[in-house]
Amino acid sequence: MAGALLGQLTDPSKVSSRRRGPEAAFWNSVRPYYLSGATLHELAALIHELGWNLNPIVAEGAHSSVMEFCVRELSRGHLVVVSWRTVRRTHYHAVLAVGLEGVQRGRTFEPHTLLLLDPSENEPWLSTCNARMSVGGLAAGKRSRDARYVTAGYTDRVIADGAVSIQTRAAKRTARTKLP
Repeated sequence: MAGALLGQLTDPSKVSSRRRGPEAAFWNSVRPYYLSGATLHELAALIHELGWNLNPIVAEGAHSSVMEFCVRELSRGHLVVVSWRTVRRTHYHAVLAVGLEGVQRGRTFEPHTLLLLDPSENEPWLSTCNARMSVGGLAAGKRSRDARYVTAGYTDRVIADGAVSIQTRAAKRTARTKLP
């Protein structure tokens, strides 16, 4: 999905069946990870090796630190892959964070929810996301140890353990010329 949102893939649903073009090249790169998955560092290396002029940044650590990283990177306009697990379980799951929901107070935006695309859920019907993860307690002195993860048919407490920000490398600026 990140490849499609960044304009690198035209039809992400057909990457495995394409014989030529960017989808075929992408599939050849990701095929070794298709059934086994990838660590966040392997994902970052893969993103870098695709040659799409992207700069992946990995953040791992405590839930609150990962959530702060996600909010900061989304606020800067970057897509973020978030790795999480449910409380009391060790099975990890990755989703694509595409935006923030929150409250605007004057000039200050206070985010409270990450808007997500979850590949294991149904497609987002006439909406921009199909899952949500509460940010919870990022204000000074209030650090949350978990988040609430909500989809159309699932709600649970989860812990974010890492994330990969997908930054587009800035194109070199050219000198401006005056028009006559």
